[in-house]
Amino acid sequence: MIPFPSLVQRYFAEHLLSQRNVSPQTIAAYRDTFRLLLGFLSDYHHRHVDQLNFGSLAPEAVLAFLDHLEAQRNNTIRTRNARLAAIRSFVHFVLAETGPDHLVLGQRLRAIPFKRCTKPTIGFMTREEVAAILAACDNTTWSSRRDRVLFTLMYNTGARVSEIIQLQAGDADGQVVRLHGKGRKDRQIPLWPQTRRLIQQWRRTHALQSNQPMFTNRRGAPLTRVGVKFRLVRAVNLAAKNCPSLSTRQISPHTFRHATALHLIQAGVALEVVSLWLGHASPATTYNYIEADLKMKADCLSRLDAPPPPARQRRAQYPQLLAFLEAL
Repeated sequence: MIPFPSLVQRYFAEHLLSQRNVSPQTIAAYRDTFRLLLGFLSDYHHRHVDQLNFGSLAPEAVLAFLDHLEAQRNNTIRTRNARLAAIRSFVHFVLAETGPDHLVLGQRLRAIPFKRCTKPTIGFMTREEVAAILAACDNTTWSSRRDRVLFTLMYNTGARVSEIIQLQAGDADGQVVRLHGKGRKDRQIPLWPQTRRLIQQWRRTHALQSNQPMFTNRRGAPLTRVGVKFRLVRAVNLAAKNCPSLSTRQISPHTFRHATALHLIQAGVALEVVSLWLGHASPATTYNYIEADLKMKADCLSRLDAPPPPARQRRAQYPQLLAFLEAL
């Protein structure tokens, strides 16, 4: 019997890192899952973490952990399913390592289903809302000048926030920007002339070397997701004074990505090109943006003739007894 701590260590060090060579983001997500899981199992079984074994991963305990994520930590169903995916991956590894020793328990764990969830409509911004946010980033302070370059580049490229915060100055040294995307897929996106001028001025003003982060905070550390969201919320609040529609919107950094995709589609760019532009794993993902575009749906509806109204029919005599019951 392989000790449980050794299984966990081999899963991360050998299976994920050495054999599968997964991305650092996947390692971090799975690590966070096991931090939460082991702490919960310790409380659930009233044992120290070092005393846990594979049998501690009973389906009842795992289901209780998943319920805990939703009820106590207020995680969404998507987060709950992501945690379950990490547990399933570990169980698959253990079954391959230990053979039939844990076959029955492993099969029960792998039978835990993912929970279905409602898929929300994609939120996006109009061109007027994007322009208002960019205009709110004036040139009065160092932070606002950085935000102007940051948000302009996000709208130009449709980049994920993870791709923007790891961007180095050398990745945008010409007419294109090189993005290191999700799933280790790199892509190049052309830049508008105004975006190039903003980037060149930003690099020249701060004497950025090719291997230095493009966007940093005042301490010189790379911007984080939280930092980008904080600055965006501030810009949206300022822009709402001149663009009232922003006052009722929940705008996140990912909304820029949706806006870029939808505006490309509205401009007549083929869905396959938009898919490559955004770095989607499948063009089917890009179809969701058509679902969000009400104007495009209205244009399609205008090309379709409505069916003629049905001929009016004489209303039959309504029985007095049914009329009495309806009136009750």
